[in-house]
Amino acid sequence: MNEIIDTLIIRIFLLIFICVIILLYKYSHFLLYPSSKGQFLKRFYPSKNAAETVHLFGRILGLGLLFSQFQIYLTDGFFYAFFDFFITAVITFSLYLVALYIMESIALYNFEYADEISKKKNMSYALISAAHALGLAKLLQVSVNVSTESGRHVIILIIFLWLFTVVIIGFAIKTFKLISKLNFNQLVVQKNLAIGLSYLGFFLGWVIIISSAINQPIGDIKNYGIQVILKILLSLIIFPLFHAALVYIFKIEPDLEEAQIEGAMGVPTVSTGYGIYEGCMHLTTAYLTTVITGNIHFPF
Repeated sequence: MNEIIDTLIIRIFLLIFICVIILLYKYSHFLLYPSSKGQFLKRFYPSKNAAETVHLFGRILGLGLLFSQFQIYLTDGFFYAFFDFFITAVITFSLYLVALYIMESIALYNFEYADEISKKKNMSYALISAAHALGLAKLLQVSVNVSTESGRHVIILIIFLWLFTVVIIGFAIKTFKLISKLNFNQLVVQKNLAIGLSYLGFFLGWVIIISSAINQPIGDIKNYGIQVILKILLSLIIFPLFHAALVYIFKIEPDLEEAQIEGAMGVPTVSTGYGIYEGCMHLTTAYLTTVITGNIHFPF
């Protein structure tokens, strides 16, 4: 009976805690986007800015995903469980904000939130930011679940995995120009949906691959790191094979020239359909890759 009451209290506390975290996230924009301080104190009208709606709720969904599989250990009592959860959650939330800042500094270094969201209502920028929010939350969620020993979270392991995954995903997003035929900076400037949808599938595809690689018992850190790197290298071998197989089986003709259309002021741009194709291809191929590298087991 006491355990039922304890779990009920913890669930109520978790509800309050997540609401507080969302509030803290709102005011963290003063640090993340200092040029838009006044924007976050005003009333929000979703119908007036769809890009801001996507950006905002992408972050809120990311926070929900971040805490969606949090393990709360009651074996050492209610107060220890509360303390362990609180410390781990605060550190995880802080790491999440830092990771978002790093990713946007790498991918969107040519663009400012105040200009692209508040003024230009740039949906492609919003989709790219939403991809970062959801993807980094998933990586941290897996990192927290893996970083447990003897029924408790190990903060040093969470930080280690955070650094490890941020470095890998940071290098990974640099491959977008190699994989995609789309001109990233030009199409974001044009507020083209194709680049946002393509990048969304690309980034989440990499998140699937990295999450699958790190989702294994840590044990010895050196051996763990080697296993993760080997899984990612294996994925890099299998990914293009699946990609080529899908193109061959369905006779796909990804002709970028045919996807070009006339945009505003007569400037050539790319159709949304091509961006959907690239995003779906990246995401599907990444998932099929993890079926081979991470979801086939050989029990003895």
